[in-house]
This record gives sequence, C-alpha cells and structure tokens, in this order.
Amino acid sequence: MLEVRETLDSDIEGVVALFCESGGNPYNWSTAKWKHYYREYPEGKPVSFIATFNGKVVGHYGMLPVIIGSHTAMLGLHAYVAENQRGLTVISTLMKEVDLKCRNLGIALIGGFANPKFSMIKRTFFKWKTPCWLGFQQGVDNNDLDEACNRKYSFKYSQDWYKWRFGGLQNEYLSRYIDSQGIIKKQLLKTTPTSHVENIVDAEAWSPQSTHAENKDGQFFQPFSIKIFDERLIDEGILDHNNWSIEMGDSDTFQYIPWEQKND
Repeated sequence: MLEVRETLDSDIEGVVALFCESGGNPYNWSTAKWKHYYREYPEGKPVSFIATFNGKVVGHYGMLPVIIGSHTAMLGLHAYVAENQRGLTVISTLMKEVDLKCRNLGIALIGGFANPKFSMIKRTFFKWKTPCWLGFQQGVDNNDLDEACNRKYSFKYSQDWYKWRFGGLQNEYLSRYIDSQGIIKKQLLKTTPTSHVENIVDAEAWSPQSTHAENKDGQFFQPFSIKIFDERLIDEGILDHNNWSIEMGDSDTFQYIPWEQKND
C-alpha cells in the first residue's frame, strides 16, 4: 500500500538509504546532512514528505521556506523516487501532497532547480512553469550587480541563513569546484550588497546577464521552475525572465568549498 506523509525522525535512515540505493553516495548523504536541511534550517519550518510502499521508503520530496521578492514561497529540493517505482504513481502522489501543503500554508509559489528531465516532467504533468534558464558566465562586473538589485524576483535571506548555508558571514562566497575532467574552477555562489567586483571578475557565476527565457543548444543551462498558487503573480510579471535574479548559491546543488582554503 502506497502512503505519503511527513517524515519522522524514525524515517531518516530510510530516506538516506533511498538516496544511496544505487550503491554509491555522490552527494555525501547522512542522517546529519538530512537533519541540517530539515531540522536545523533557520528561515522557518521545512517540510519533508516521504512515500512508503508496504512500509519501505520509496520516495522523498523536501521544501524549505524562502522569501522571493516580497512573497512567501517554498524551495523544492531532494526529489527522489526509488528506481523500481519510477512511473508516475509515486511522484504524482508526492506532488499532490506538496500542492496541498503549499495551499494550506498560504504559499504564493514554489520553485525548484531540478534537472532538465524532471523539470520537463513537472511542466508536463504538474502545471509548473519555467520562467528562466540560467547560464554559466565567466566573471561578474558592476553592471551585473547593479542589474541584480533592480530585478523584482530574487531570494531574500537573513544573516542566519548565510551562516547555515556557508558557515559564516562574508562579502561574497567564492567556492572551489573540480569538474569531471579535473579542471579547477572558481565559482561565485553568492554576493551581498558589499561585494567587491575586483575579487570576483575571474569567477564562474549566474547573473541577470546570463538568464534567458529559453534553453540554448550547445551548452548546459539550468532550468528554474515554479508553480504559482497566487495567480496575481502572473500579472506582476513573474513569468518574465527579465524580472529574475538568481545566484548559484540559491540552489543547494552547489557545495561550498571556500576558495581561499586551498588557493594555489
């Protein structure tokens, strides 16, 4: 029997086992990491749903409360369905509970940084929209930072969130990433109003200048998808990519490894 409910502490090991079912653990999941997201998050009460089949955890979907522009929102993350359950049944049941929870909480919208395949599934079956595709540009200048400040929709966080996400407060968060070919890249995950351009011109970043309405062939663009519960947002222009400013650090995908810790 399939059941969807909010995750209990007694379920955490089952969730971690689900995330690691392929035999590896590329995202370093552990009970501590799960609790970091769903028990220690500082910006409100997170939500974690599991789907169980005959008592075994076969699906998960999480949400973190965020402010986008001036609106209360949720950020969806950690969507996963067991390999032997990847029809529409489990994910549809999870997404139904997600919608119900958001409506009950009075949430204006939910957003997510899913991979292109899952983003397409959400658009096709669950009425999500993809207002923008995020490109990786090399370097950020004053024009980027000024434009970001003028955009209507961006993620707003407290100082406690920066501490939770990055471990401390800085002017900007530069991270070290090694790609699949062994190439070391400097990534600008997050800026603040006091960020210094001279420190970040050589870093890979997302910015308003590299945010597009559609995917582009020949290079990877990250889709950012939303489901709108407050229809007034459509008239405000929430589906216009020109109204969005999103940084890499807004997505949990990017692990923060401080650049200066291992600077060559």
